[in-house]
Amino acid sequence: MRNVLMAAAIASLAGAASADVYGDATGELFDNNFTHLDIVSVEVTNDASFLYFDITVAGDLDATNWGKYLVGMDTGREAGSTTGGWGRNISWGAGITDYVGSWADDGGSGAGGELHALNGGAWALTDATYLAGTEIMGDDTNHAAGTQRIAVSLAALGLTVGDSFGFDVASTGGGGGDPGVDHLSVAGMSTPGWGDMSTSGAFLSYTVVPTPSSLALIGLGGLVAGRRRR
Repeated sequence: MRNVLMAAAIASLAGAASADVYGDATGELFDNNFTHLDIVSVEVTNDASFLYFDITVAGDLDATNWGKYLVGMDTGREAGSTTGGWGRNISWGAGITDYVGSWADDGGSGAGGELHALNGGAWALTDATYLAGTEIMGDDTNHAAGTQRIAVSLAALGLTVGDSFGFDVASTGGGGGDPGVDHLSVAGMSTPGWGDMSTSGAFLSYTVVPTPSSLALIGLGGLVAGRRRR
């Protein structure tokens, strides 16, 4: 009976999803009319192949035709750069090795993104949703609720189970010199205006975890081994 209960618990785990949720204060922008740039939270999770960022803002993304979101990541695979991110006026305080630039432009093009990696100190485009779209994908399913989802290949980032990386998320405008209007890593106002640089705070951290299905297989393997020992 005990084995049956354990098997049932493992089966339920296989269908469950877990995520790390990082909250941010709201109403701290230099212009609080930009609710679609006001970050509420970022949920990060992974499966066997992809890392997922669910960026939730205070506004309805279906109701706007502009809005850009950057994810700066430090995977540690080379010395990071404090600059990078579509030429935005942002200082990534701890330095980044990879970044995602994404857009939520429901006025015409939905959700999309680009993945860039630092290679020998120079930025290079790894993939984009308008190219192969195998290393990065965008999802606008929950735009009405203010959520932009971006999926990034773990392999493209050089990450495997057990690896940790630092990151920050920033909202920004459509201009090349625009700052990070809101930073997940900054509790207060990130910048006083469009013409002023923004700077990341202390990077947040995420560790790639085994998928629920792989944990379930390990558990079931343990049950089989236990039965054999008997």
